[in-house]
Amino acid sequence: MSKGQPDESTIEAVCNYMLQQNRPYSAVDVWNNLRQEYPKAASFLLSLNDFLWQVVKCLDIGVERKILCEKLISKQKIYFADQSKIKKCNEEELRVMNEAIASKKSRQTDLSNELKALKSELKTYETSLSIEEMYALRERLKTEIKEMELHISNVEESAKTVAINKTKKPDLVAKLESYKKQCKERKRLAESIVETICENTDLSKKKLIDEMGFEME
Repeated sequence: MSKGQPDESTIEAVCNYMLQQNRPYSAVDVWNNLRQEYPKAASFLLSLNDFLWQVVKCLDIGVERKILCEKLISKQKIYFADQSKIKKCNEEELRVMNEAIASKKSRQTDLSNELKALKSELKTYETSLSIEEMYALRERLKTEIKEMELHISNVEESAKTVAINKTKKPDLVAKLESYKKQCKERKRLAESIVETICENTDLSKKKLIDEMGFEME
C-alpha cells in the first residue's frame, strides 16, 4: 500500500479523538491509544494498526486545518487540540457535571467501604474451620461428651452407694460440677458447629443432628 493521503474518515477520527481527549499527545501515543481503545472496531483502524505514518499525517493535517496545534518539546513533536475548537460549558452544565462528579465520588466511597467489609468478612472465613474440619471436631466433641456423661453418671451412682468421707466430699462435688460445666460447654460448642454447618449446607438442623446421631439435649 502506498503512503498516500489518508482518507477523510481517518483524518476525522484522529482529530475528533484529540478534541475529545483534550490532552497533549505524541503521534506514537495517539497511535497506541487508538489501537487499545478501538481494536479493529472500524475500517480506518486497520490502516492505523499497520501504519504509524497515517496517524502522523492525520495530525499534521489537523494542524494545517487549525483543528490541532503542535509544539516541539525535547526534539519530540507534541500535538494538542486548539482550545478555540473546544466547546465551553456554561454554568448550568458545569453545575450538573459537578453534581454528577460528587455523586460518583460518594458512590465510590460507599463501594470502597463495602469492598473493605467484604474483604474483612472473607478474611474471617479464610481463617475459620472448613466444613470437613468442623465435622471432625464434631466427632471428637461427641466422643468427649459421651465420656464425660458416663463419668458424671458413674460419680453420681457411686455417691449413692458408697459412703463418702466428709473431708473428700467437697472435692468430689467440685469435680462433679467441673465435669458438668465442661460437658455443657462442649455441648454448646457442638451446637454452634451444627448451626454453622447448617448455614453452609442444605440440611436442616434437625436432619443434620439425626444424621450425626448427636444428642443435643
